[in-house]
Amino acid sequence: MNMQKKVVIALLWMLLGVNILYAHNFEDSHLPSTIQGKEGRSELSLSRQYYKDGKQSLLWSWESENTVLTFTDNAIHDVVSSFDQRSGVKLWIFNETPQANPVVFRFRDANDMIQYQFDFHLNFTGWRAAWIAYSDMWTPDGGKTTPQQVVSMEMVSPENIATGRLWLDRMEFASYVDRQATPDAQIPENNRHLDREIWHWGLLHKWEQQQYDLEIPATVTIAESTDLALVYDNVKQMLKKEGLADAEKKELQKLIQLFSISEDGTKGAPLMQNDNAKQGDVHFGQLNKLIDLSARAWYVDGDKSAKEEFVKTVRYMLIQGFAWESGMGTNHHYGYQIRDIFGAIWWMEDVLRANNLWVETRKAVTYWSGLQETRRPFNQLRDEITDSWNTLLIPRLTCVLWGETEHERLRDMKALARWVNGSLHYSPGTIGGIKVDGTAFHHGGHYPAYSVPGLSYVGRYLQCVNRTQFTLNREAFAVLKFALLSLSRQTNLRDWGVGVSGRHPFNGSIHKNGILTYAFAAMVPAETDRELAGEYLRLMEGMRKYSPDDTLINQFKKEGISLNPYPKGFYVYNYASLGIYRYNKKLVAMKGFTQNVWGSEIYVRDNRFGRYQSYGSLQIIGTPVTEAQYNEYPITEESSGYSEAGWDWNRNPGTTSISLPLERLNSPIAGSDMLRQPHTFAGASQLNEGEFGMFAMKLGERDRKNFTPSFNAHKSFFAFGNRIIALGAAIRNDNGDYPTETTLFQQQLQSVEQPLEVNGKKVNQFPYRQEIDRNWQEPLILKNLTGDYYFLPPGQSVSIEKQAQESKENKKMDPTRGNFATAYIRHGAAPANDAYEYMILLDATQSQIKRLKKGITEYEIIQKDETAHIVRDRLSNARGYAIFEDFRASTDTFLEKSDKEIMIMLQPIGNKLNISVCDPDLHLGEYNYTTPTESNPVSREITLKGNYTLADVPPSVSLRAEGNNTIITVVCQHGMPVEFTLCTD
Repeated sequence: MNMQKKVVIALLWMLLGVNILYAHNFEDSHLPSTIQGKEGRSELSLSRQYYKDGKQSLLWSWESENTVLTFTDNAIHDVVSSFDQRSGVKLWIFNETPQANPVVFRFRDANDMIQYQFDFHLNFTGWRAAWIAYSDMWTPDGGKTTPQQVVSMEMVSPENIATGRLWLDRMEFASYVDRQATPDAQIPENNRHLDREIWHWGLLHKWEQQQYDLEIPATVTIAESTDLALVYDNVKQMLKKEGLADAEKKELQKLIQLFSISEDGTKGAPLMQNDNAKQGDVHFGQLNKLIDLSARAWYVDGDKSAKEEFVKTVRYMLIQGFAWESGMGTNHHYGYQIRDIFGAIWWMEDVLRANNLWVETRKAVTYWSGLQETRRPFNQLRDEITDSWNTLLIPRLTCVLWGETEHERLRDMKALARWVNGSLHYSPGTIGGIKVDGTAFHHGGHYPAYSVPGLSYVGRYLQCVNRTQFTLNREAFAVLKFALLSLSRQTNLRDWGVGVSGRHPFNGSIHKNGILTYAFAAMVPAETDRELAGEYLRLMEGMRKYSPDDTLINQFKKEGISLNPYPKGFYVYNYASLGIYRYNKKLVAMKGFTQNVWGSEIYVRDNRFGRYQSYGSLQIIGTPVTEAQYNEYPITEESSGYSEAGWDWNRNPGTTSISLPLERLNSPIAGSDMLRQPHTFAGASQLNEGEFGMFAMKLGERDRKNFTPSFNAHKSFFAFGNRIIALGAAIRNDNGDYPTETTLFQQQLQSVEQPLEVNGKKVNQFPYRQEIDRNWQEPLILKNLTGDYYFLPPGQSVSIEKQAQESKENKKMDPTRGNFATAYIRHGAAPANDAYEYMILLDATQSQIKRLKKGITEYEIIQKDETAHIVRDRLSNARGYAIFEDFRASTDTFLEKSDKEIMIMLQPIGNKLNISVCDPDLHLGEYNYTTPTESNPVSREITLKGNYTLADVPPSVSLRAEGNNTIITVVCQHGMPVEFTLCTD
């Protein structure tokens, strides 16, 4: 390779972000000088017969046993400096004839001592990847490797194989071998130092070693046969697609040219996993599309040339390494890229059988479906189940139905149904799945953007298996129902808010397939679940209906089921530090974060400015869409004023934050970041099963670049009727360069004339700015763009604006612009123990507005400081207590003493006292990314003034008298409120 070409290739690798010091692609006209035969009789040549990069590869032929091929590239030594960052070797090997014994790789130092070695098994035909880090190799005695100054690599021919040949290509000595390098039959332990249970993509080989613990039944009953036939027909028809549209026909031709597959399938553009494909390669997603289009072009349109292309492509796929027991180097997230392959393969079964390809193809794609995981009961400590539901549940169901005998299909279907039932359980800690409070986790946090697609495919599964023995059992159904109802309580109508958006900050929504899941879940029991069916009908409001909807809606109407009313009351989701309040048709989301609950997810190209989305945010979604905006969504986040174009990322409603320039607000972490904070106190509580609710949090920042570790704020919200009281105290930090603010609202203007109201006066002008000084002696009453009233007592500095805003979008950070109305409380630069107070009125009545203008708010602040926020609702006499620090005697009527970092709500009614106590912390201990540790129960203690007895006897509550006081001990777990009733003596 000439120097100019080396430089160009090196620059290309740098631009691709790949950490490679040297790569052999064997495209030159001469052999590399660093590769030579060392022992035995062998020959090296450049070959165009097979290749995995460019158009040729290195052919190694040997004619004696124990032949050694040696590599002396400088990079072998150079990358040792990155040993702890997973430096190592990556190459691809083509084998014509499967062998029982492996090729042995050995790495020697300058003294010719073997320091590292590993076996590469040759039990295959075609291309396979050999990817392994030095740290995952073995010492000659089988021990763990350490950094050593290796200078050469050897390949030793298989033992007892006197003649043979292998093709090598795409060889790299890399400073980083993917952390998700995938174990397979060639190197089963190429990633042996990771905790494999939390990385499901790479478990295919491990699962393949499992045997079914269910026997193939000796007989199949008529009922079982009928059920299997029903599922078979349902699945196959669901996977059938229409013929190709004109645009798809053009796309098919482009793909055929791109792949350039030879007639025997042995040659073509190199197939790689999506993240590892470079120019000239093709990836899984393109393979998926080519197989899908060519299959449909034959089985629907009757195009014979497409049938031939399909057969070539399947042969090529298997040869390229998308095969049984192959890992393709890394396979991470492959499920998202191969969804259509399974249906295409099934509908082309007769073609594959006619070409003697069915058995091998079925074996390969079944392996990649992960069906082998279901040979044993669901592992309740495995992570990221929403990925598997979303991408592989239907492929697994498909592959079950390919069994050669009905008996085999029955065994496999029972195993799959058992696995699905097991996956619908309350998962512990922060691993993926459904939590005991109804949240649904992915990436160690509540994440509707992942759980909704996952649950959607559970719904599609149910669509196929309902009314058979393979549907959900009672326990799994109860968990699924709870998760679905929890989800729709967090959305309005179908949109969830910024606080739970993860790395997708705007317009997250339950899509059509997600809504259908409510209907299919409703049909799991023998008698339709009326609550789920009614929720399906409610969520369908305004959405375009198709034939499945017409069938479902008619069926539910015949059963006398009508749409549910909108959710009502306060809901607690402390696995997400989230409180949801539903009033009339409005949703109010209150969101925090802690050491255990991340507040936002930031990726290299996602949500770059999303730091503040859980800094005690309060988002209201409840404004109907105007006719001009209407697009099947009657109430949306956007119609409620939230829009990315021009959005000021510093001013998420409800948050207290330091207003930073975007270059400083941009995440200092170049890669992925799940933002956490130093404190563990953030979450919600409720009273009277949601009649009243509250939210409280300690807010701080970690010591990181462009963060302020001295930042502190104690925040709370209290929901009584249509009134939300917001309090802040202990607001302080030493950042004198940028101001600290608490945002009341930020809403996109539909037109520049759209009015705000300030103290009863409409503000139509644009631009507009008014500043209220803390010395102003009158209350401030604002009405935002969507009709919500804000009451602020005097003594606070407030800014009110209508203006054009320039910002950047969250992915590529391109400039954006929009017109917004904003109001925020100014705490100033480097505030020292500042505070705030305001009230929001939802759907205010005329009488409330009149009283509000007279300063009548119907609530009383009993305490608002660093220790506690205590609020009494004058209308109901209910009280909420946000206890931040250890609390001692006060002037409060009820509470004498309390442990710190808990929430208390109470309401006296006659001689009874309804009370709830909540410790929102999950008490999971320290961990890194995620943990399967169960939430630890803890005892919290409060002291009430007066003598009480328990009206009921909840097992988690105990009382003891101490003079004229009553000491109450409450066992808290999962961040859930404990509600009980006391009687006065």
